[in-house]
Amino acid sequence: SPQRIPSYVLLPGTILGGTFAYCYVACRDEAPLTKRSRIIATSPAFERETGDTNYKQLLKQYRRDILPPDHRASVTVRRVGQRIAAAADRFAEGNIPPSYEIGKGSTYTYTVVRSDMANAFVLPGNHVFVLTGLFKYATNEDELAGVLGHEVAHNLARHAGERMSSGIFWDMIARLSFLVDPSGGLYLFFIGPASTLLHKLPNSREAEIEADQIGIHLAADACYDPRAAKKVFR
Repeated sequence: SPQRIPSYVLLPGTILGGTFAYCYVACRDEAPLTKRSRIIATSPAFERETGDTNYKQLLKQYRRDILPPDHRASVTVRRVGQRIAAAADRFAEGNIPPSYEIGKGSTYTYTVVRSDMANAFVLPGNHVFVLTGLFKYATNEDELAGVLGHEVAHNLARHAGERMSSGIFWDMIARLSFLVDPSGGLYLFFIGPASTLLHKLPNSREAEIEADQIGIHLAADACYDPRAAKKVFR
């Protein structure tokens, strides 16, 4: 007779599988502008809270290297950033659903950190960080606008929430795999690699492309030359 699935595997597996199926349907979402189908299980409030916490931690981490607000680089980033933020508000009016809780007059912070690294990034809650090594490549305000537009676009599209949600769902799949194969072989040789090749890498590229497209729109709407972004990202 066929071997029965043990109850200690069947019951948790059924619960996790049902939860996964429900969330997959209930958390479907469309990315702004590109209309790409995706899953977001986190709330905007949770994303902002996470971003605010990370922002405070980074302020402590970089405290000795943060440029003062009246430094020329800080003033420039803030001036360009404010114009990009105004463009983001206008973009949100026609492209962002109310459920994203991104409205007119959103507060932005701009922190410039002394570093040889050429980088900029944004945290949920509109906390923008610029590392001074970036100025080797973004040599004028048009190019800086392309970078800041790209970063702000990540927040408009809630890419951080998408990444967090992806982690939740793949964690659920991993737990299911360990119920089926407690040795971990199924996860090690199939689930783990599949999550990277079929989801993490493609979604990362898609998110960057979306940020490029929205960022160019923001830079143009803020009256900067959108073609300048190509010089920085090439």
